[in-house]
Amino acid sequence: MELHVKLGIPKERGLYQCGKNDLFAVVIAFRYLLSKQEFLEFKRVLTAQVDNFLKSTTHISEEELLCAMGFPANWKKISLY
Repeated sequence: MELHVKLGIPKERGLYQCGKNDLFAVVIAFRYLLSKQEFLEFKRVLTAQVDNFLKSTTHISEEELLCAMGFPANWKKISLY
């Protein structure tokens, strides 16, 4: 998908490493299915939830959490495209 290219998501053996069969794939689908305003609201709420979770725990870093969900480090740039 175009967003995979724009976000610079790396490939392994010709396949994108994230955004295909993970939670980030749902975010990509929402980016295409929701209106711009609805998607921005979804992203705002999701960002707040991730931030709140990270503040409440010391057991996982932001990088580990994003990786577990299949999110690239620059996932927040998705609304720019």
